[in-house]
Amino acid sequence: MFVTLSMIFCLASDPTQCQTINPMVPDTEPLTMSSCPIAGQIESAKWINDHPKYELQRIQCTVGKRFKQQGV
Repeated sequence: MFVTLSMIFCLASDPTQCQTINPMVPDTEPLTMSSCPIAGQIESAKWINDHPKYELQRIQCTVGKRFKQQGV
């Protein structure tokens, strides 16, 4: 069963400007529905560290979707 982590970030100065991020989690540690929210907290902290003008709006874990890594 595949679990996909999605995170929605919006600009702090303009909450209508948002983007969805689907981080790649290593296959050595596949996500489960119980581990996904924890991974979301970790990955969102990393992303916000690199993009300080954004705020996390939502973490979503979805069963059955898998995104291919871009640029490979």
